[in-house]
Amino acid sequence: MNDMIAFVLGISSIFFIAFLISLQQYISRIKNIKNSILNNYGKDIDLNKVDLKMDSISSYFRNKNDNLAIDNITWNDLNMDDVFKKINNTQSTVGTEVLYDILRNPIYEESKLIKRNYLIEYLRKNEKERQELQYILGKLGKSNDLYTSSCLFNKLENSNNKFLMYKILSYIPIITLILGFVKNEFFILSIISIIVNIYISQNNKKYNLNTDSFSYIISLISTANKINNLKIKEINENFKKIDEDLNEVKKIKNKYIKSSMNSVMSDLDVFSEYIDMVFLNDLKRYEKIRDVVIRKCENIKAIYEFVGSIDAFIGVASFRESLNYFCNPILRFTEHKDECILEFENIYHPLIKTPVGNSGSFSKGVLVTGSNASGKSTFLKSVAINAVLGQTIYTCCANNYISSYFNIFTSMALKDDVFSNESYYIVEIKSLKRIIDSFENDKPCLCFIDEILRGTNTVERIASSCEVLDYISNNNCLCFAATHDVELTYMLENKFDNYHFEESISDDDIKFDYKLHKGRAQSRNAIKLLKFIGYDENIVLKAEARAERFLETSKW
Repeated sequence: MNDMIAFVLGISSIFFIAFLISLQQYISRIKNIKNSILNNYGKDIDLNKVDLKMDSISSYFRNKNDNLAIDNITWNDLNMDDVFKKINNTQSTVGTEVLYDILRNPIYEESKLIKRNYLIEYLRKNEKERQELQYILGKLGKSNDLYTSSCLFNKLENSNNKFLMYKILSYIPIITLILGFVKNEFFILSIISIIVNIYISQNNKKYNLNTDSFSYIISLISTANKINNLKIKEINENFKKIDEDLNEVKKIKNKYIKSSMNSVMSDLDVFSEYIDMVFLNDLKRYEKIRDVVIRKCENIKAIYEFVGSIDAFIGVASFRESLNYFCNPILRFTEHKDECILEFENIYHPLIKTPVGNSGSFSKGVLVTGSNASGKSTFLKSVAINAVLGQTIYTCCANNYISSYFNIFTSMALKDDVFSNESYYIVEIKSLKRIIDSFENDKPCLCFIDEILRGTNTVERIASSCEVLDYISNNNCLCFAATHDVELTYMLENKFDNYHFEESISDDDIKFDYKLHKGRAQSRNAIKLLKFIGYDENIVLKAEARAERFLETSKW
């Protein structure tokens, strides 16, 4: 009898200590969530402190979309992963994934963008309600290792036999513990069954990522219910079907979530994890929810989008607060290039700490020339990024922005493809071909090309570049192209407007104003830069003389 009492006391002590540890962790977690909400909202995000697994974050977008709206080349050319990180003041995994999906899918309907903006502005201007939502979302939390969305898009097979097995195994620790009061030997069996169940639980978690993912779905549904119960009119107007979707999966909430979701016990991670491992709760929930996910997949997708969108829109609201200035774009539907328009005032790049704004109005193609490091590429990226942001989060880094709806493509930061044994030139002409192929779409194209066909010799580059750009200008496309080949500005002056960036040069310095000027570039600085970097003076002088001789005689 004394052995039995000692055993019970020992087990009780272990669980009590685990409870105290879990309680402390819970208090610390809640404090961290509240501090994060207060300290990070509206602040500029330091990219050096951001560590995200983009493969996991992009899984929702990749699973959901058959076609890439903003394709991978454009996304990478514009460093959109970093732009995403600047906006990503979200509290949950689902919010992070949905924000990424939003940024990769431009919208072509004004009503949808205005509706989206209405909720973003509500969240930006109503601090109390926003913080309450952030707190709920913060408790849902983040994990870089979750691939929850894969459960919603990959085909699942039900397995009732596993659920029955887990159910039987979960009863054994309790039964043997009760029998231990009759015969002490059963306490040994109870300990063995606990060890076996913990092993089974851990082993399944190791080899089955969906275990944690399905547990997250349970929490996701609970979070959606909490948000819906706030009865915020502006949210309800944006998600009118959410009541129906939550009603379809209410059995998950009632049956598989612990009895009191608002109690402290429901959030005690470590203590709950011990209980779940001993009684195989995660695995039983996993098997039950697997069945529900199969039957109610579309409803759960809608709930995923509901919770993720609210979190993502809070991130956008925070991003707006962090900017020097921003505007909502004025977007117009146009079918033909002759009707297309792109105007902006003081547009700037959201990743540059001290940006220089530029203004312009464009209705046909643009050729941008200028010296090295003068700002050509940054300008192209500034316009392209804002075109994406305007048609996704209805936010432009500018004082004013007016544009047609466009399909957006770039061909800028290309590299040799070592794995497919393709040269830079092959990679580049394939990149340009995909832009040309997009003209078959019924929407006008907005494309940005940096140093067209730089991967080949001068004669063939200029000849091919002229014909490619001429072809683009004759189709349903507004093209911005940066080039060092001033010859193109003469050959295409009837098809493209000329703009340039310039600098002021002294004997010991070069200064750039990073402002867009009308007309073609007249200055060169490549040889001057050799001098400023510290090249031998003879190299610089001979290079200058050779360049002057060519300009006079057209011979090297």
